[in-house]
Amino acid sequence: MPASVPAPTPEFLEFQRRDEQGVLVVRWTRPVSPLELQQSYAATLAQAQATRTRFWLVDLRGRGSASEDDTHWVLSEFVPQAFKKLKGRVYWAFLVPAGQLGPEEQQAGSPMVMNEMAHVRLFGTEEGALHWLTGRQHHDSV
Repeated sequence: MPASVPAPTPEFLEFQRRDEQGVLVVRWTRPVSPLELQQSYAATLAQAQATRTRFWLVDLRGRGSASEDDTHWVLSEFVPQAFKKLKGRVYWAFLVPAGQLGPEEQQAGSPMVMNEMAHVRLFGTEEGALHWLTGRQHHDSV
């Protein structure tokens, strides 16, 4: 089967590749519906596959709130897809409004998932998220 061409990026999503840090940054430009959320993650996975990037900074601040069903879908259905397609554990730093986390968690992160398929943390600062992702890259390569 021929290699597929990644679908165009939805207009409500922005990607930035930080090559010096080996991180894919994902940002929503507006709140999205559950269907758009799933489209967003599919587009992100296509971008990540093209660059073989398992380290993502996912800025949730512009996306709007997600339902429990949305969160369940990401963690129970999407994480296994990403693990399989990216051929290894994924590391995602979710950037949330700082007020959702305590002062220490804003910088150090609040663990959300930690298993053989994914390490996911919530952060209130981009600096803290990038520091954690960089540290995970070093740990993952040892």
